[in-house]
Amino acid sequence: MKLLDWYNGLILVGLLFSIPAFFLNIKYKRQHLIVFMILVLGSSLELYGTYTYLRKLNNVPVYNIFFVYLETLLIYYLFYTIYQNKKVQKAIIIGSLLFLLQGLFINLSFENLLVFQSISFTIGSLGIILCCIYYFYNIIFSNILFKERLILNPLFLIVTLIFFFYSTTFVHFSSFNLLHELDSSFLNVFSILIRTMAVLMYLGMGLAFYLPFLTKNTPKA
Repeated sequence: MKLLDWYNGLILVGLLFSIPAFFLNIKYKRQHLIVFMILVLGSSLELYGTYTYLRKLNNVPVYNIFFVYLETLLIYYLFYTIYQNKKVQKAIIIGSLLFLLQGLFINLSFENLLVFQSISFTIGSLGIILCCIYYFYNIIFSNILFKERLILNPLFLIVTLIFFFYSTTFVHFSSFNLLHELDSSFLNVFSILIRTMAVLMYLGMGLAFYLPFLTKNTPKA
């Protein structure tokens, strides 16, 4: 295993792809900045995780802080900027605060940063999945489905990839402490699946904001 393997390399490619979009006239500048922050966090965290794994160092506290909590909050903030409904935005703020409070309670009571905080991840990822479902619900019942080419909408692609990634990893990470007792071959297959979904999500995030430029070369139906 190398520090810059296919996994870390492709996530880094997603980050690099997102940089030129800062210099283009794109519609979703605020969302692009948040996605860029997620990509910086994700690529840095995975490089750090590989580095510490190769040296047999404990990286769980860092993953707890930056993956379980910070990346979850960034994704909540992304949804906050996507939704224009004030009540939904308020619900996301309240949900984010409750998520932080439960994390603080868990750390002060029966779990600490030295073990993967599966309860917090379960709650946080469930919130993300619900945000994705509500996004799809709005598309279906607001007739956007028939007005726009969603395949060329950056936010639609990003939300879809987030939904698939967190739906795939939900069972694994929420049962993280229990899965260690399963057969190693099964865990390896599951690990490859999760890493593949992560690569697709980060790569998609890096490329998504170029999709609207394809409309110039796409014939109208």
